[in-house]
Amino acid sequence: MKIKCILSTFVITLTVLSGYSSNQNGDNITNDKLTNTSTDNNMQVVYDSRRENLKLSVSDTIKSSMSFLFSNSKSKDLFQLTINPGLVKNSKSLLQIITSDKKVIFSVTFDTFYFIRGIFEPNTMPSGGREVHEKYLKDYWQSLTLDQYETYLKNSVKNFFKEILFIDRAQFIKMNGSGNDIEDKDFLNEIKADSTIRLVNITCFDCDEGGSIIGYSKKKEKVLTILNHD
Repeated sequence: MKIKCILSTFVITLTVLSGYSSNQNGDNITNDKLTNTSTDNNMQVVYDSRRENLKLSVSDTIKSSMSFLFSNSKSKDLFQLTINPGLVKNSKSLLQIITSDKKVIFSVTFDTFYFIRGIFEPNTMPSGGREVHEKYLKDYWQSLTLDQYETYLKNSVKNFFKEILFIDRAQFIKMNGSGNDIEDKDFLNEIKADSTIRLVNITCFDCDEGGSIIGYSKKKEKVLTILNHD
């Protein structure tokens, strides 16, 4: 596999506000999801206190890429990640699959916060009830240093393509040959008939878990989703 990673412009400005301990917004600190609120008929995105109070920004565009055989068996496609400048809590990133002749065949936009959210999950938790857990989490979040945030983000970007997992075609057919839960039955038949089709799992970057299995249909000349999963 040919790896190309452009991180020389990876300049990060990081400031963490002291709002973790006060939790003045009254958020449930165990909830890390986005919520939408409506004020005077205007929709407003409100994050939980961890995300809202985190002032982590990327000052320049980051590009990282890796090449795989995907849409055809002779030339590799470029899987390219682009992280746009801005605050990590509300900026966007882009994953594209680009063929050797520069055609974009797949594109998905997701929250850049994906790259930092895992830092808020400690490796261990003490025994006890909810109050014990919440206090432990709050203390843990307050203990995180600027270097830890910066290092975590850099490592997440570096390891991003480990989340791009190719699926064994024969095993997929064995487990899903009946067509249950399949998004496109015609594409399933094409996969069964064409041993050169490669399937890849793409994480649902804005979800807690799950993703989609995609492949390139030569008949329809485009990327199709064959299965969504939790």
